[in-house]
Amino acid sequence: MKTSLTLGGIGPRLALLCLPYVILSLIVMYRYPEFFDLRILDFPDVKVLGFVWLGGGIIFWISSGIYFLNHFKAGKLITKGPFALCRNPIYSSLIVFVIPSLAFIFHSGLIFSISLVLYIGFKISIHGETNVLKRIFGEEYGRYEKSVNEIIPFPRYLFRGKSIT
Repeated sequence: MKTSLTLGGIGPRLALLCLPYVILSLIVMYRYPEFFDLRILDFPDVKVLGFVWLGGGIIFWISSGIYFLNHFKAGKLITKGPFALCRNPIYSSLIVFVIPSLAFIFHSGLIFSISLVLYIGFKISIHGETNVLKRIFGEEYGRYEKSVNEIIPFPRYLFRGKSIT
C-alpha cells in the first residue's frame, strides 16, 4: 500500500498503460493518413480553433507544472493556482486541451482517440493517488475533492460563492 506521494505521481504508470496505443496510433496515422480522417473538421475556422485551444492548453500545462514544482516540496495540499480549477491540471492540460486541439488541427479521429485512451488510463491509475491524498490530508482533501472537478477545469466554487479551502 502506497503511503506517500512522489513527484511523478501517476505519470509513469499512465505512460506504461497508454504508450503502446499512442505509438500504434502515430504509426497508423503516418502510414495511412486517411485512416479515421475527420473531413468534417477540415475547415480553416476549425484549424484556428485548434491552434487557440492548443495555445491555451500549453499555457495551462506550463503554469500547472511550474506551480506544482514550486509548491510540492512544502508537503501541503495544493489547492490554489491551476489546482483551484481542477485537481489534476497537468493531466487535464494534455487530455482536455493539447491532444484534442491536435485532433482539430489535423482533423484526426485517431488523435481524438488518444485523448480518450489517456482519460481511461488516468481513471484507472488515479485511485491510488487519491487514496494517499485522503490518508495524508484527511478532511482537507475531502473538502477540496467536493469543491473542484477531477479533470475538467471549471471553477465551480465561483458559482457557489464558496472558497475551496
